[in-house]
This record gives sequence, C-alpha cells and structure tokens, in this order.
Amino acid sequence: MPAPDLSVSATSAVRVAATVLWTGPDAHREIDAPIVAAVPDPRAWAAGLDVPARRDLDNRVLTQLLAGEPVDVIEERGDWLRVVAPWQPSDLDPRGYPGWVPRAHVAPAAAPARREAAVTVEAVRLEPDPGRRGDDLPAELTYATILPVLAETGDAQHTERTGSGEAAPGARVRVALPGGSSGWVDARACAVRPTGDGRPVRPEAVLAQARRFVGLPYLWGGMSAFGLDCSGLVHIAFRALGRIVPRDAHDQAEAAGRVPVGEARPGDLYFFARPEKSIHHVGFAAGQPGSDGVLLHAPGTGEQVREEQLNADRRATLVDLAGRLAD
Repeated sequence: MPAPDLSVSATSAVRVAATVLWTGPDAHREIDAPIVAAVPDPRAWAAGLDVPARRDLDNRVLTQLLAGEPVDVIEERGDWLRVVAPWQPSDLDPRGYPGWVPRAHVAPAAAPARREAAVTVEAVRLEPDPGRRGDDLPAELTYATILPVLAETGDAQHTERTGSGEAAPGARVRVALPGGSSGWVDARACAVRPTGDGRPVRPEAVLAQARRFVGLPYLWGGMSAFGLDCSGLVHIAFRALGRIVPRDAHDQAEAAGRVPVGEARPGDLYFFARPEKSIHHVGFAAGQPGSDGVLLHAPGTGEQVREEQLNADRRATLVDLAGRLAD
C-alpha cells in the first residue's frame, strides 16, 4: 500500500463537522437520525447511543469523515453518494476507504492553499466571516480536522505552532471550507503549517496526542473526538501531526516497519491477533523498551480509551512484531 500524504486531494470534500461512512444507504437506524440529518450533530448522536446501540454499529458503520476531508464520488443513489476517501488508505480500494454518505454532507472541495490548519483540541467553534450568518457552516470543528488557511491575524501570522497555546489570545485563523464558504477559528486551537509539509513525526509526540483521549468512550468506526475505535485512535493521532496512515489495524500493520515486541518504544504499535486469524486490535506501546508491556488503546464497546498493563488475554494474542509508523 503506497504511503499517502495530506497533499492528496479530490474533486469533492466533506462540508459538515463529521459524518459517517456507511456500508450502504439503508444501513442507518432511527436512532442515527442526528448523524444522517442534512445538518448532522455528531456530538448528540454519539451521546444518544447506549451500549446495545453501539454494538449494533458493526456491519453498519465503516468509519467517520471530518470537515474538509477529500472524497471522490463513484456512485449516486438518490440522497446518497458512494465515495472513496483517499486520506484513509485501505486494502478495500486502492483509491481510499469506500462507503456511503448523505449527499448533503458533500460539496465541491475548497481550493488548496499554501498553508493548512489542523485542529489540535477536542473541538473549536467556527465563527462566520463578518457580516455573514454562517448558516452554511458547521458550528464546530473536531480534533484532526485539516483545512486550507486563507488568512491569519495577530501573532498567528507567519508562525509555526504546535497547537499548545503559543498563539496569543485573540489571534485567529481563517479557513476555507468545501462549497466556497469560510470561517474563523481560535489560533490557539490549531497548528498551522505548510501544506503537505512532510516533517518527521516523533513517536513521543504521537503518543502524547493519543493520551488526550483517555476516558473517551469507544465507538465502532469512530475517528473523531466524539468517539474512537482502536485503529481510529491511531489514525487521528498521526493525522493531527500531518501524517496519513491507513485506517484499519491490519492495514496499519502492513504499512509499518516491524520490530521485536521487546524493542518497541513509546509510540510504536502493538498488534493483536488470534491463531490463524487476521489482526483484530491495535494500540500504542506506552511503556519503556523492555518494560512489562503498557498499552494505550480503545479497548471495545462499553469501555473507554485507557492506558494499562497488558492483561492475560492481550498477552496471549499479542503479535510478536510491533509496528513503527513514527520517524
């Protein structure tokens, strides 16, 4: 699988804060109304799912797509579009992760810019341009959303930031959204960098990004601050730092350099598989090399992202080669 980067674009893109990639146009249920609405509310949708409803997402939900994420439309069916998402590499399709989204959630992609802004907090409010109502804008942007930068104000201008609060209060960034709209976000809530920068991604930085989600409930197919699954946690921790990695655990293992488990460093990946079965789980190595095995992961439905010692079942299914995706 080729290693993509954030310069990969498409003719269309997601115009809402977050949407779901479904297995088919009829895969959603009545309880999923908030996420398939023309103006979706991903926060309310996730909050309204109890454990049985979350378990029932298997074979319905594939992944999530975030605002500005490029998609190519490959089929149309009424109010639904079948798309591929090139920022989420998958062995299901060489063009990107395939699935169905509501037509209302997709618009012509924004023109690329020399700089991009990556959201580095759970969510940030998106303010409309002066004099505009902003009805066509999502109310907020979630973590790892990446959008072209149109302008910067205050000391946000011409600075390289990590999203850790280096910009002064009041500094803002104007970002472009699909469909021709734009809005403003707090500069302290994002990292601005050259588009397709390709800078090294340090393993300790990826691990720090993943740790911010400790306590977040597991959500099958989740890839946002509204809910995460195991490989979604890995994917967005890298994406927020400007590195695109495959979406699913087995594809992440295929793309990674492999090292003996005993040599895994913090920020490397532990993979899990039962005998004669494919990889079914992934998490971050969080202990020092040679330690007794500390795992940061999204365990499963009904549980929350946590950091813990490997238990007996995890040890029994731990693949003997860890993965290295960070530089």
